[in-house]
Amino acid sequence: MIILDFQMNSSVILRSQISEDSQFRLVDRTGKVAFTSSDEDAFRHFLTKNYVTVHKEQPLQDSPGLSNPAENQTSPVAYSMPVYAADIIASLQYLLVRDVGIKATIKGSDLDALKEFMAVVSKYLNLGRRYNEDVAYLRKHIEGMSEITRKEWHELVAGLNISTDQVQHIACRGSKPYLRGYPCGLWIMFHSMSVNRFLQSKKPEPKAPIAHALNRFVPRFFSCSYCAYHFARLTSNVRLSHEDVYPDSLNEEPPFPLVVPDPSSLPAAPKSSRDEVLWLNTVHNLVNKRLSGNPSEDPAAPKVVFPSPEQCRACWSPAAQAKLKRDKFSATPDKTDELLAYLVHHYRPSSWRWDGISVSFEDVSQWKLVQQPIDAFSTSDMVLVGVISVCCAAALVVLFALICCRWRFSKREHTPLPTSA
Repeated sequence: MIILDFQMNSSVILRSQISEDSQFRLVDRTGKVAFTSSDEDAFRHFLTKNYVTVHKEQPLQDSPGLSNPAENQTSPVAYSMPVYAADIIASLQYLLVRDVGIKATIKGSDLDALKEFMAVVSKYLNLGRRYNEDVAYLRKHIEGMSEITRKEWHELVAGLNISTDQVQHIACRGSKPYLRGYPCGLWIMFHSMSVNRFLQSKKPEPKAPIAHALNRFVPRFFSCSYCAYHFARLTSNVRLSHEDVYPDSLNEEPPFPLVVPDPSSLPAAPKSSRDEVLWLNTVHNLVNKRLSGNPSEDPAAPKVVFPSPEQCRACWSPAAQAKLKRDKFSATPDKTDELLAYLVHHYRPSSWRWDGISVSFEDVSQWKLVQQPIDAFSTSDMVLVGVISVCCAAALVVLFALICCRWRFSKREHTPLPTSA
């Protein structure tokens, strides 16, 4: 977990490696041990003193007046922060340049996992033409390669917008520089990919390409080995029968305490695009539960079940809400149709904010005009339709009454008066 705490505020690339003893060691690329200690606090102090760059947060130049959403918050927000494209792009930059770029050589099952991941990112993550072309270029370029060196990878990404643009996290920005940020943006990216696949699906497909790609890619490339072990185990039932639970580099059981879930308690493996959206939300909530109270948790944004009853009341049955009041992780949203509608509405590209991002008007217009499935309508959409329907019905009743009155008045005018004898 030290990696997560320091990754966004360190002047060097950090990578964890499992050892047989309980010592913390800092080893440079030449193999020289710079520091060793069995005390985690002492190790953190050494990193902070020698490798952490403390800098003052700068406001986003492309978004004047935009404040930090995490500032001055002491409890979870009761509303849903919108999805910012900047959070996705900033985390994708870090992933490609640092987590993928740190490997000396990418080959074998690691390269297969990278190819599979880039394929689903290219197909299901819509970041606008400018960034989509970068992702497509990387995917196509590595397709025919049997091995990629660190130098070759950095040369590939060096000239791309996805690696050179200065993009900062917005909704994912933590209350401190080393909190949230990168992992937060990755989760949003994964959710957005699953929702985009759901929106693209013309007919049901008994597949879960995004779930499988994440199960293969994250344990191999995510810089936190502790997190990689847990994610590999938590998503182990989406792997194919011939695939190992852990990557080759993680075949040994970890020497640190590992929360190994009962196989029967794992979220059911998704078998469709609909299942994939719901499965990923379940996995995310399980990770939040495990990390709640951990030193890497941002006190300004405590881990909670998403969406909460305040964010989507329709997603929760009364029984689930009552259970949640006893413990914040004792229940999850149990009305799946409403939950699916909420997640689709929240993560679809037409709901995103584009502060701090260079994107064309044509791109945004295209996303806004994309016809969404009926399941993607939000509760507010339904309420608006209901209000309009009632108003129209009332207007028809008034119009009918006016026509009847006019007809009676007209008939009375044309009735001849009786003549006297």
